[in-house]
Amino acid sequence: MAASIYAWVYEDPFHSIYRASTATISVLSNGLLLYIIFTTASSAGIGSYRYLLAVFAVCDVVTSFAHAFLQPLVHLTDTGLYFFSHHSQIIIGGKSFATVFCLIFIATYYQTFLSLAYHFVFRLTTVTSGIARSCTSQWSTAHWTILAVVVNILYVARFMGVCLLAFTPSDATRSMAPPEMLELYGVDLRDSNSGFAVISVRDPTSGQMIVHARSVIALILLLSLFLGTGLVIVYCIWRISGVIRSADNDFTTRTRKMQTDLFHAILIQVDFPVLFSYLPLATILLFPVVSGIPLGAFGNVLFSITAISPCVDAFFVLFFIGRFRLAVIRLFRLPFDHHVSST
Repeated sequence: MAASIYAWVYEDPFHSIYRASTATISVLSNGLLLYIIFTTASSAGIGSYRYLLAVFAVCDVVTSFAHAFLQPLVHLTDTGLYFFSHHSQIIIGGKSFATVFCLIFIATYYQTFLSLAYHFVFRLTTVTSGIARSCTSQWSTAHWTILAVVVNILYVARFMGVCLLAFTPSDATRSMAPPEMLELYGVDLRDSNSGFAVISVRDPTSGQMIVHARSVIALILLLSLFLGTGLVIVYCIWRISGVIRSADNDFTTRTRKMQTDLFHAILIQVDFPVLFSYLPLATILLFPVVSGIPLGAFGNVLFSITAISPCVDAFFVLFFIGRFRLAVIRLFRLPFDHHVSST
């Protein structure tokens, strides 16, 4: 079988250079954001929100390193998809840890969606403080932190549990692995020592959709988590926009400007995950199942796109938050209009 026209995406030298580049940019950009947050006076103007920004920056770095060292290969078949590690050759104690590597990557990758939703919840509670009454009005930072940790644990545990129960290898999914995958990637998923994650709900011989209850339920659970974080974000955007623009609040001009800057920053932050994470991942999960069209190695192109978002998020935070932007200008002694920046 001829090599895939997308082979350059997942083969060296491009793949290694791409992974190293995105990880390096992520460390530099998020490292700069962390430095600005904790070492300049500009951070004092946004209170405890700086800690959430710091957590998000750290999550982005962790995700970028997961892409660099654990990013799996993705092959889209007419039965679903196969998600397997570059490190399938690593055998410890006579067993392959390829499936474990896939699950570790999943745990770090999906974390960013929940972290992004936290941003919007925090901004909503901030702009509505003293304006709208709710059961959380008297909550302290400790209450919110405990809730965030609990939700995070449950969120990641649900992802991991779903993948462990429904998407780990079985004799049936091994036998359905397309034979061309050995030639394309040099990995024989039919070998009992090979590890991977798989979604397969279509009969490869008849082409008819068959209902594998476990796979279908698991896929619905995964999509519900995406939809849940998406709905939280949309609701918060609607509420925050209404409050900031309302003439009924008592925001000073300076406070309104700061809240608007922060709001614009997280709007940009959500645009990039939508374009470079949500859409590619939704295509990977749904297109083969719905259409029955095998996109093959193109899945690696889609998945490689998802490495872009965590390495550029910090740039938009640094740009759209005026005090952070001024701190960067002063740090690197860039030319700027002192009067405009001071204003």
